[in-house]
Amino acid sequence: MRNSRRLLLFAAMLIPAWAYGASYTCVSLEYPPLIRTGDDGKPEGLAVELVSRVFRQLGHTLKVEIYPWARSLELVRTGQADCVFTAYRSPDREQFLDFSNEPIVPQIVYLYARKDSKIAFDGNLDSLKGLRVGTAHKVLYGARFEEARSRLDIYEAPTIELIFQKLAHGRVDVVPSNVYTATATLAALGLRDSSGPVVKLPTPVEIVPSFIGFSKQRKLTALRDGFDAEFRKMLASGECRQLFEKYRIESTAELARFFERSR
Repeated sequence: MRNSRRLLLFAAMLIPAWAYGASYTCVSLEYPPLIRTGDDGKPEGLAVELVSRVFRQLGHTLKVEIYPWARSLELVRTGQADCVFTAYRSPDREQFLDFSNEPIVPQIVYLYARKDSKIAFDGNLDSLKGLRVGTAHKVLYGARFEEARSRLDIYEAPTIELIFQKLAHGRVDVVPSNVYTATATLAALGLRDSSGPVVKLPTPVEIVPSFIGFSKQRKLTALRDGFDAEFRKMLASGECRQLFEKYRIESTAELARFFERSR
């Protein structure tokens, strides 16, 4: 009996801590409709619900907190938070984050401009030289834009809402944004394309996969792998597609390829 107990204890010691039901904290920014503060003050949105479901299926509890993006990145870099989403991959971020192998949301980045500006964009980012390009602090917009960033006249604002307000008032000329967040933010600010002063330029900049990243300080690589496995199940079952439909994310060819890649 004593030996059996020792064997059970030894076996339990071999099971990693992440495998037990545990509580984790993920951080993000105000990024509707993916992440936003609800009327009750709690985080909600497509990505919040998606990530929370994966953690719940793994037997864990997830707390999501919303901060300015620079603060969120610092919290995971120093290990004060366990994970961050939705984040683009970059060499700098890979120094302190274990990114999921599975992208959780594909984001289509467009440029936005004032309706009266007559700015044309054909996909060549060098054509933006001489224009004031507005970005949100520490937010990335895909490899093509980041490669061109040093050649552009960049004006930063602390939040996505503020940079769109600057665009509406003519303080910047163009703003890059994923189409989901731009649509939701412009609507909330009363600047919706059809009736407001801001329009989406028709040619996309890039289609960028976004991920959940786990703090390397917290040593959560095994949890990351468990997340990937569970997310693939949700993708194959159609549960992910249903969530996108719930949040009225417009169906596109890019989304169709995203949903079909696990089949």
